[in-house]
Parts: sequence; structure tokens; C-alpha cells
Amino acid sequence: MTSSASPEEINGIGPVSVPAATPKLGPTMPKATETALSMAVPGLPALDLSKTLAMQKEQLDIYRDLLEILATSEQESAALFPELSKSLVTHISALNRLKDDLQSVFTRIRALKSHFQNEYPDTFDYVQSLHVEELDDEDDE
Repeated sequence: MTSSASPEEINGIGPVSVPAATPKLGPTMPKATETALSMAVPGLPALDLSKTLAMQKEQLDIYRDLLEILATSEQESAALFPELSKSLVTHISALNRLKDDLQSVFTRIRALKSHFQNEYPDTFDYVQSLHVEELDDEDDE
């Protein structure tokens, strides 16, 4: 059984009509959007929307590129965050240990200074006066 029916007719859609070639819109023939806009708002001159559409397409492309860049940046940040968090915790604990060590050192220095001042007051005052003179000499330079 050979039929000359098209696949659309066999599927029950019916014959498909192909519209005639649409005329090209040129500078003399207004675009449908421009005509509709001019008809909707009386007194509005026909607008050249092609420039606006081109600018919007450029902006859309820019925003898509920015979105890709931001997505890539977010992925890289998400990948680096756990490693950097561990590193930060390690560095903070090292700084806290250094701070405690420095506090201990300065506390012992103050204790030794106090001990020597009580044990040898004359010598301590003499050494302090030498130290003050050294500081004055450095300021003169």
C-alpha cells in the first residue's frame, strides 16, 4: 500500500502549510515592533530599535561572560577554602604560642631586672645610666 501522503497527514496533523517567504524589512519598511509601538502610542515617531537590541545583546553577552567568570571564581574559592582554613588555624595557633612565649620571656626579664635591682642597687643604677647614655648617642646620629 503506497500512499503519497506526507508524514504529517499520516500522524493526523493534517497538511502543513508553508508560509510564503517573508519580505525583508529594509529601511523603507518599518519593523513590526516599531509599527506596533507607534500605533500603541499616538504621536510617537517610529523608533530604530535595532541599535537598542544590538546594545542589549552586547550587554547580555557581557553579563553571561561575567557570570561564567564569577562561577569559575566561586568554584576555585570553594576548592581552596578548606585548605586555607586549616592553614589559617595553624598560623593562628603558632602566633598564640609566640605571644605566650614572648610574655613568658618578658616576665622573666622583668623578674631578673627586679632581682638585680634589689641585690645590686648601685651597679644596677650605673648600668641603667650607661644604657640611657647609649640611647642618647643613637639619637644624636
